[in-house]
Amino acid sequence: MELHRCRFVNYVPSAINCLALTPNTYKPYTLLACGRENGDIDIWDPREGWYLKKTIPGGSNQSVETVVWSHQNVITEDEDENLTPKEREKLLKQQLLLEPRLFISGLNGLITEYDIHTLLPKNEVSSNGGPVWCAAVNHKGTILAVGCEDGCIRLFDIADGNLEYLRSLDRQDGRILSLTWSYDDSSIISGSSVSIIHCLDVKSGQISRRITVDKIRGEDTLVWALEVLKDGTIVSGDSLGNVQFWDSKMGTLIKGYKEVHKADVLCLTSTDDGAYVFSSGVDRKIVRFSTVTNTNQKGRKGKEQWVVAGERRYHSHDVRSLLVCEQYNTLLSGGVDTTVVTCELNSFPFGKVVHQQSFPSKPLIQLSKDKKLMMCQLNNTLELWKLGDIVSHGKEKLHLGTQLEFEKMNKKLLALNLKNDNNIISSTISQDGSWIAVSTIEEIKLFHINYNDKSSKVEIKKVREIEKLQISGAHKLLFTPCSTKLIVAGIDSIIYVLDLSNVEKKYNGNNSDNEMEVNEAEAEEEDESQYDLILLKAFEQHTNGATSDCTICSLAISSDSQWLASGDTNNNIYVFNLDTLLYHSKLPIFSSYHTSISFHPLSATIVVTCLSNEFYIYDVEEKGFANWTKEYLNRLPETFLKLNEKSKLMGVSFNVSEPNTMTLWSSEYLCQIDLSKPINIQTPNRKRRFNENTEPNVLEEEKKEENNTRNMVNSEDHERNEFKKLKQNYHFSVITRYKQVMFMDYINESESVIVERPWFSILEKLPQNFYRHKYVVILVCEMEIKCVYLIN
Repeated sequence: MELHRCRFVNYVPSAINCLALTPNTYKPYTLLACGRENGDIDIWDPREGWYLKKTIPGGSNQSVETVVWSHQNVITEDEDENLTPKEREKLLKQQLLLEPRLFISGLNGLITEYDIHTLLPKNEVSSNGGPVWCAAVNHKGTILAVGCEDGCIRLFDIADGNLEYLRSLDRQDGRILSLTWSYDDSSIISGSSVSIIHCLDVKSGQISRRITVDKIRGEDTLVWALEVLKDGTIVSGDSLGNVQFWDSKMGTLIKGYKEVHKADVLCLTSTDDGAYVFSSGVDRKIVRFSTVTNTNQKGRKGKEQWVVAGERRYHSHDVRSLLVCEQYNTLLSGGVDTTVVTCELNSFPFGKVVHQQSFPSKPLIQLSKDKKLMMCQLNNTLELWKLGDIVSHGKEKLHLGTQLEFEKMNKKLLALNLKNDNNIISSTISQDGSWIAVSTIEEIKLFHINYNDKSSKVEIKKVREIEKLQISGAHKLLFTPCSTKLIVAGIDSIIYVLDLSNVEKKYNGNNSDNEMEVNEAEAEEEDESQYDLILLKAFEQHTNGATSDCTICSLAISSDSQWLASGDTNNNIYVFNLDTLLYHSKLPIFSSYHTSISFHPLSATIVVTCLSNEFYIYDVEEKGFANWTKEYLNRLPETFLKLNEKSKLMGVSFNVSEPNTMTLWSSEYLCQIDLSKPINIQTPNRKRRFNENTEPNVLEEEKKEENNTRNMVNSEDHERNEFKKLKQNYHFSVITRYKQVMFMDYINESESVIVERPWFSILEKLPQNFYRHKYVVILVCEMEIKCVYLIN
């Protein structure tokens, strides 16, 4: 098997600017919104480990500076009039069941509410004060406060689904860089760019208190972060690296830390009870503060004091946002290094740390197997590559892992830049390489491509006929393997089946000059088309005949182009017959969220992978699970199931030459499973239980064994041994030599492709991080070097 190990995909994730969690008043679920520098907003679900469920696409010059959720938990005064207590209680219950609302703002001066299902803007208003640097919602979920460039805090009414300007509070000197609400919502505390913290009364709109922070050489200090604790204590972080605790009533300093951080403090967060405060910033260090109570010699307790209770560096660059999620015992952080990091809250700084993958959970790569083409989706660009040809070795025997020489090198055929400022949400290329479809959140574009194999010349033409169908943007796109139909999963959660047969007759395959850099305008067809795309069918199963509360996230088509499977974010998976254009069946809703759907190339069989690392094999024609799933689903090896802690499954690939073997892959490992061989079930080892009569020497021996086992768990040798057992007993072959895998598939019986994006390649594209001096002290005794200490 020849493997194309590709590392030329120039994908660079965008820096994280802000993080926000849904309010605790909403009980059904918790979501994390992650705002990025390119305008994208990632939506993460923590229920089965933090998983990137969907992305609201951004665009050029749409950097997200603030992300906030709101959930109204009170009845407004207008609705409260003439209500009985029972009616009021019923209305409040209905109000609490409404989903949280998501608001974003940035340097474009707009405040936008997004629908997290359609991923479209719902409402949008101007801040009336230029760029927005910070925003916060009051605890009742009825008022949104934004801090603007002109030094004003503006209030917006968001009660009962509104988004309307209310009024402005007193203007301050400098821009507003940070703000937060007091616990009783009576005042707003703001930090400015001129070394001042203001406390403003919300009712009167006037400044009630001023707190001045330190300056150096007369230069203004930037108050980047503020946090208000339950007891009213104000915590500030500024550009001098200071973390200071203030008395909100008197405006006096309670405690200040000037040496904890070596550069700007950009973010603060705290637990709900105010017991712990976390800070971080440019020096990448996350610091935890907690209170201690001193006791004097007479045993009397003194005042509580804030002390540093732990610190740790998890990031390679600036940390721009911190969050505490007590429901899942997690401290979240994100910044310039593009990665969301989760660590155990209660055991910080020694708890388990997970660096979530920085690229999307759905592959950005598509293959045209007939032409050996690979298409890469970037922010606003599509790149089309021709995979190279290997030098033939005839009957010569080659060792596993031998690096082969290219007869023809990998070559970029074109880069298609879209005129639209919005980022691409989905793209696909047909099996024969003649069609490319791409969608933003607002529109779908279709292109036809002609190739000249001898000269590697490419001609690309825009197909305007798709505009006549008036289908707005799509969440997912996919061509059938026969390249005659295009499947569109619309933003309205309706699946459209389009026939390309008529419009294909228009193109005669003429070739022109090689297009290495093509703008969309150059690809437009001048003459009006006399052929139309035909809308064959619109499936509405995901909408249930009403407004959809889900997003279609998965599409798969059988190799004979007969069956279509689609999955949404509510874990519904439907199957449709593309020959008869009829709904066929619905799969059972799994207890674990599905991550991918794939068809076996030689049969009408679907393989569904889940976050739990379980996978289900479904027979479409029989409308039930295959025999393998019925027999072995509840007996999958524990070692394999625990691999989801390393990374989540992203897809399944099949080699036609080995029909009984499938390859499950994620960003950190590949797992080949032989379905033709039975699983040898072994009973797990049980831990021995001891009573009070157990001999001490036996206990000591058992403790030694436990310690040795714990050491082995963290070693690579133990992992290899576990993988060997997995292969011998279960016929699961795990491969971990490939890292940061973005895509994996088989081109044909003898070729496969793996696309990697190593972390060091991403680091090369990031800006310079904060420099830390390192000093080495060498202790010398009797001309011998005894030890070396590294001092930060």
